[in-house]
Amino acid sequence: MLFRDVLSGTVHGELPVERFSYTNTLNAPGSASLTVALNPPGAHVNPRTIVTGAATAVYVERNGRVVWSGLLWDGKADFAVGTMDLQCEGWMSYFRLRHYHATTAFTQVDQADIARALLQHAGQYGDGSRLGMIEYGTERTGVKRDRTYKGSEHKGIGEAVEQLAAVINGFDFSFDTTWRADELITTFHVHYPVVGRSRALTLEQGRNCDITGASVGGKSVVTHAFALGSGDGADQVWASAGSPSQVFPRLESVESFSDIKEYGTLRAKAEERVRIGAAPVVLPSIVLYPDASPGLDDFDLGDALTVRGGYGLVPIDGMWRITELSVSVDDSGAEQITLTAAPRDVFGGNETHA
Repeated sequence: MLFRDVLSGTVHGELPVERFSYTNTLNAPGSASLTVALNPPGAHVNPRTIVTGAATAVYVERNGRVVWSGLLWDGKADFAVGTMDLQCEGWMSYFRLRHYHATTAFTQVDQADIARALLQHAGQYGDGSRLGMIEYGTERTGVKRDRTYKGSEHKGIGEAVEQLAAVINGFDFSFDTTWRADELITTFHVHYPVVGRSRALTLEQGRNCDITGASVGGKSVVTHAFALGSGDGADQVWASAGSPSQVFPRLESVESFSDIKEYGTLRAKAEERVRIGAAPVVLPSIVLYPDASPGLDDFDLGDALTVRGGYGLVPIDGMWRITELSVSVDDSGAEQITLTAAPRDVFGGNETHA
């Protein structure tokens, strides 16, 4: 595990952790929790190099590959035990605290280019903005969008990118860290289509995993949705969609999209919200067996796999998409891998196979 200064880019070296865990979450920052000694070995680990508030970046390596990277935000010292817990979040957590201060109208621009422009604004506006370890890919999706961002609104950049990714026929994104010569480079990548690979792999209770539980999200059910666009009062653009249910009472969702002024786009958002909310979302929690197949290196976040397990009121048998991947390593070095998956039907778009 390596750590570095964010502004200077200086890599301080190995961070001697006693135990740690990390979580990669689809289209979200993800997190990592580390425990270090309050008096750690090595002069390079000191109050000037372990600095909270996104001043320090952390990189987790597994089998020679960087599997998680992000920023140190908070710490909690336990003086009785002699340890300090460090709480980190992925790179998008930084952009959630940056804002778009310009007025820009994107007209029929590839959605990937809009996302990059938003993020790059954070690296260009104001002192201390340039994070030299972050680069931006060149992917295109072929899907063009109209978006207007007003400087007076100071739109949150992270929120804007996440909203852009979540539209119908949107995209997935990730911040991927690799070695380039002797440099650690983190690149923002756009992945399209969003469904990911449909893998010929099966996770089955009692054979290669334990399905320890599942949440059944009834509050995700929506029968009627309203999407509010740009403008105020009588000038506001909005759209609605509904699908009355024979099972569920009327349940409404109202969401605001101040950067959208096209009725058709808002109507599509409302329709998608109703489609996704047609039934409660079942999210199983899956713990992989050590050394079983498939293992962590056999699939990626976002892939769709066959999952079988559960019983009684919550049977699980179908294609689920991996939306979160958590790895914890205790002080003995034992590793536990936990996956969270969502029904593939929740996601729209085309799919690829592998």
